Amino acid sequence: MAPRIVTATEAAQLIPDGATVAVCGCLSMLEPDTTLEGVEARFLREGHPRDLTVIHPVMVGSKKGSGINRLAHDGLMRRVIGGSFSIFPDYEITGMIKQDRVEAFNLPIGTILHWLRESGAGRPGLFTGVGLGTYVDPRVEAGRANGAAKGALSEVVQVAGREWLFYPSLRVDVAIIRGTSADAQGNISVEHEPATLGIYTLAVAAKHFGGKVIAQVKQRVESGSVHPRLTVVPGRLVDAIVVDPAQPQMVVGERPELTGEARALLNPEPVPLTVASAIARRAMREIQDGQLVNLGYGVPALIPAMGFAQGLNERVAFSIEHGPVGGLPDGMATFGPSANPDILMDSTGVFDLYDGGLLDVTILGLAQADRDGNVNVSKFAHMAPGSGGFCNICHQTKKIVFCGTFTTGGLQEEIVDGRMVIRKEGKVKKFVSRVEQITLSGRAALEKGGRCFA
Repeated sequence: MAPRIVTATEAAQLIPDGATVAVCGCLSMLEPDTTLEGVEARFLREGHPRDLTVIHPVMVGSKKGSGINRLAHDGLMRRVIGGSFSIFPDYEITGMIKQDRVEAFNLPIGTILHWLRESGAGRPGLFTGVGLGTYVDPRVEAGRANGAAKGALSEVVQVAGREWLFYPSLRVDVAIIRGTSADAQGNISVEHEPATLGIYTLAVAAKHFGGKVIAQVKQRVESGSVHPRLTVVPGRLVDAIVVDPAQPQMVVGERPELTGEARALLNPEPVPLTVASAIARRAMREIQDGQLVNLGYGVPALIPAMGFAQGLNERVAFSIEHGPVGGLPDGMATFGPSANPDILMDSTGVFDLYDGGLLDVTILGLAQADRDGNVNVSKFAHMAPGSGGFCNICHQTKKIVFCGTFTTGGLQEEIVDGRMVIRKEGKVKKFVSRVEQITLSGRAALEKGGRCFA
């Protein structure tokens, strides 16, 4: 039987109190905001659903008051498990976590996606080496993101002579996903989306346990009107469809070159000479032709535009954890998609590739590093944005390059006559005796034989 077409208000009625709800999205990509608005409105009106456990692989929310921020009401969520949270102090979810008004856990994006995949496939749980020796390890911080979080979501086990983190199968009651179109059978396609972000993984996880799948789309289409390779969630997995004709591709508007619908003539804006671009230029020298290269947020995001004139994007394959391989990754303002991608992978598969050690080099930002080689990118300066894909990216990658200044917080510097001049040092030192949180274990990296540069 085909899924029902419902309003966001009706969709919210499908979520029972105490449910575990998986939500897709990454900032404004695949943000099911209309549906989440319906959940928020029902709670404010009725006080239900309440005491939810919400799990989202990536930060969902393009702005204050949208995405996961709509669920940041006392009583609506009991626990939140996120791959990343907001760096903005005025976001509702940030305040809720900081004030211990919800139990908050931060796990790597890939760990969450693989945990949901194993749960949906009916296996006992996830065995992974990602996060051993870091803040995720139950012997360290167990991924707890605030004081309200207690206990651990995983345990350390010995299998085949090795240590692993084991996450027992997670029961998912509801999945809220998003696509572009739904056909007459309820099949969900993604023809206008720049990523898929594990929506199939989330849907299977919910259906395995007899739960509900709510899909938000922009339009209804005739069966057979979308290429079958772009239809990623079978209608038999979907219970309800919310149609929002005003659903934006992203906050920046419609860009068909991000989805493969069209090829754009690429002409990125020149990157001005700054200390950040000088650091990025030095990091770029660590890339060799033919490599698969991951770039992180911040300074590394400058590299594609900087290297464009030299054809760097044609000599290497850039890989962003959200799915695109090849093409020209967007900069910091809209980090995540790529223009003219060669491949659009699902994030679940991207992290298989990363965890398997098939990434040649990654260039990442840096918040803190200490004398033991530990690196922190997940908790610093009164912010706890979480690790995102960092732990998976670093897990088996052959070469890791970190980019950053020595201090931050009021740092004033500039390039004068080709030399860096520091007008005023920042208040916060990045190289410390002990990092605030271990996102990369220096000891574990050394044991695996990886090469790290800062």
